[in-house]
Amino acid sequence: MPEKDPLLERARKLEASTSERANRVDTRPAWVGGLDRSLKLKGALLKTYDLFAFILSKLVKALLSLWWLVRKLFSFIGNAFHWAAYEREDGEVKLGDNGKPVFSGKRFGIRFTGMAVAAWLLHVALSAAYFYSTSFEELVYTTGKQEIETGELYQFTGCTSLPCSTALDNGKFYQITESWYFPYLVYPEENVFANIPQQDAACFVKGYGLYFRRLKFLHRGLQWYQNVYSVACRPYTDAEKKQAVESGQVRSVDQ
Repeated sequence: MPEKDPLLERARKLEASTSERANRVDTRPAWVGGLDRSLKLKGALLKTYDLFAFILSKLVKALLSLWWLVRKLFSFIGNAFHWAAYEREDGEVKLGDNGKPVFSGKRFGIRFTGMAVAAWLLHVALSAAYFYSTSFEELVYTTGKQEIETGELYQFTGCTSLPCSTALDNGKFYQITESWYFPYLVYPEENVFANIPQQDAACFVKGYGLYFRRLKFLHRGLQWYQNVYSVACRPYTDAEKKQAVESGQVRSVDQ
């Protein structure tokens, strides 16, 4: 079997890629390419246009999907109201003398209460599933805390290792919110937030929530932080204090 000539194979691949690009239909308006050439942007405007077109197409798809969901939601609400509010006879809607469905306040009250209870139980079940699937326990070296909304929302910062800086990968933000699901969070300021000292400390925290280290900018931009429901703090050990001092996080007492 004769050996393949590498130069010949390379030429074939180059010809195939060139023909593929030539056969590809350019859907950009003619003025985009003309403006790019006249301004000597070397394809920068074409790339910007392609990115804009891609984002716009995704946005249109998202809006269409949202509109479809809204239509389905209103259709479901209408069907649920029709099922709950009108009297039925032999499985069919009962009609009055005027030919219109007969409204039953008692039937509507009973079924609306049942649907409300079912919706609340579904909310509790989904909340429990989210809590248990995202719960975490970790040691955090706290660096500061602040009150956002009195009695309702608090935040604190820290790191999962030393040296500590919120600008590093180990830096994180946490929040403490009022919740009736946990006895400690009915009064979060007294039961949780007050346990975090103003000075540097090592705290063992328990909480729940999703966290993506590579999307740290997204968490900060959207204020989407992990929720904490239990905090127990202690002073730095000698080894931790030495490591923090050497890293410049805190100053030595002798200085």
